[in-house]
Amino acid sequence: MLPRSLSNFMNAFTSSDHTTYPFATTNEQDFRNLMSVYLDATLHPLLKADDFTQEGWRIGPENPMAATSNPEKDSSDNRLVFKGVVYNEMKGQMSDASYLYYIRFQDHLFPAINNSGGDPQKMTELTYEQLKRFHKDHYHPSNAKLFTYGNLPLEDHLKEVGSRLENFSRIMPDKEIKIPIDLSNGPYYVTIKGPTDPLVPPEAQYKTSTSWLLGETSNVQEMFALGIVSNLLMDGYGSPLYRALIEAGLGHDFSPNTGFDSSGSTAIFSVGLTGVQQTDVSKVKEAIYLALQETKTKGFDRIKVDGILHQLELGLKHKTAHFGMGVMQRLKPGWFNGVDPFDALAWQETVNGFKAKYAEGRYLEDLVERYLLNDRTLTFTMEPSEAYGQEVADEEATRLASKILETTKQYRSEEEARQNLEKRELELLGVQDRARNQDLSCLPSVHVRDIPRQKENKTVRDGNLDDVKVQWREAPTNGLTYFRAVNKFEQLPDDLREMIPLFSDAIMRLGTKNKTMEQLEELIKLKTGGISVGYHSSTSPIATGQCEEGLVLAGFALDRNIPDMYQLFRMIIQETNFDGPEAERNIRQLLQTAANGATNSIAESGHSYARRFAEAGLTPQGRLGEQVSGLTQVKLTTSLTSRSQSEGLDDVISKLKAIQS
Repeated sequence: MLPRSLSNFMNAFTSSDHTTYPFATTNEQDFRNLMSVYLDATLHPLLKADDFTQEGWRIGPENPMAATSNPEKDSSDNRLVFKGVVYNEMKGQMSDASYLYYIRFQDHLFPAINNSGGDPQKMTELTYEQLKRFHKDHYHPSNAKLFTYGNLPLEDHLKEVGSRLENFSRIMPDKEIKIPIDLSNGPYYVTIKGPTDPLVPPEAQYKTSTSWLLGETSNVQEMFALGIVSNLLMDGYGSPLYRALIEAGLGHDFSPNTGFDSSGSTAIFSVGLTGVQQTDVSKVKEAIYLALQETKTKGFDRIKVDGILHQLELGLKHKTAHFGMGVMQRLKPGWFNGVDPFDALAWQETVNGFKAKYAEGRYLEDLVERYLLNDRTLTFTMEPSEAYGQEVADEEATRLASKILETTKQYRSEEEARQNLEKRELELLGVQDRARNQDLSCLPSVHVRDIPRQKENKTVRDGNLDDVKVQWREAPTNGLTYFRAVNKFEQLPDDLREMIPLFSDAIMRLGTKNKTMEQLEELIKLKTGGISVGYHSSTSPIATGQCEEGLVLAGFALDRNIPDMYQLFRMIIQETNFDGPEAERNIRQLLQTAANGATNSIAESGHSYARRFAEAGLTPQGRLGEQVSGLTQVKLTTSLTSRSQSEGLDDVISKLKAIQS
């Protein structure tokens, strides 16, 4: 549909207990076309056997075309392997240590729920018949929720949906709501093995977290309050758990499962760390408990609560192109777990209820005591194993041999089985070739007549303020002003350019001589909807061999708070204190956090790194992009992280100050 549509979004999301098929477009005819195709594809898919073997899993020669010309059974081209688009995607996903940690945590907390993406070790047990039966039982209107957002007539949507659903008979699908394990008799401890990270110091490879069950998510009011508690405990460099865990040096970053999760029927709160030394694993849980106890005794500052409420208010006013998608994502988890979506949409009532409870005093602190100051917990730890990769490879080899044996038993000989596998592989290549040239006339398309000849003119004014070029765009924004500025660099040396990512992180971490970062974070939350600083580069629209670069500043705030936002930008850019007593230690933490996620980033987006590296030799902008966000940047970050305390970071700090000046 991509070349036949004006869509600005088409995708599918696989969640732990449901699948979402969203699309979006601003063209009325296109919306009708996409709705027709999506309803047909989800409710009446062909689900051919070839689709299962191509997309799911199969066994076949590694290189079928070369294998036909080289009949030697033991050649690398003719070697039988597991194949399949999803199978290989998930092999790559499961090689990501962070994803592996999160998914194994979910496996232990929710044993009744399967890995939504598919576990390669279990995927090869799935059969084509099981797939068809699963779709018949679950992908049925009786088991579906439909959501639309926008300004197109709802009546037309309902007529189209009704005409598609009226041919189905109601069934009784499995609507059992999956719940986590019972932690009432805790504490429970689980330790598993995982891969090592070559870019992280070998002595700091452990990941560990502690989790609590917090209650039923159908209580919208309490879930809102617990979300605020989670934010207060962990968001920002001045938060109690950041200070007690990361700033204290117990780990490099929060674990992948850290946070408040209200997507299921029971809410979960998890706190953990990555980059933990073996001797500190047990200390992490102790530090979490002490921080929670201290927070409950001391209480939460009113200014921090007001800051969070201000952010939530701006979040509703901040209408982006993805606003409708955000509403859908917020509603659907609770909707599938028995929460009335209109209760979840009653935001102002929820906020007013929270404010009333908060005014009574100690409301949030009592929630900490009720739900978190106990040991009904699951502590989940992943320890590094040098042998993990080989063990996974050995398991796959054993499983492959077993599946080949099963297949061989269906034929008169091993040779006949191999010939049929090779034949099927070649047939799949033929299916792919035919698919590229198949007749698509049955698919609806947007035509020129469906596209309005006139669009609303968006007026932009260009001007100057003190010799600075300014572009103004006036629009209805719910009382918000959006700001974006680029401070251009001229002849920036390579060694300073490579420091821009660290500089952008550091000025949002170190604080100034007069204000700590905690105080600055409070002001940012109270006065803005968020501010950011990062690297910018852009190729000239008239000469591809030329580009510009600079530091981009972006943020938004209520109209009345714009002067405060400008002042915050000025402070973090000009007054960040790189000479403070904690500056070097905090910069080391930033480097460790960046290095800790580098391997996972490469595993997830290896194609992006490869593309960026290749582009570096073709265009000026490609060379700049490689330095600040490619493998060059990863190499620099890991080399700086590996520096000993005695070596210091004086040269790094000097470069950061040079950028600041």
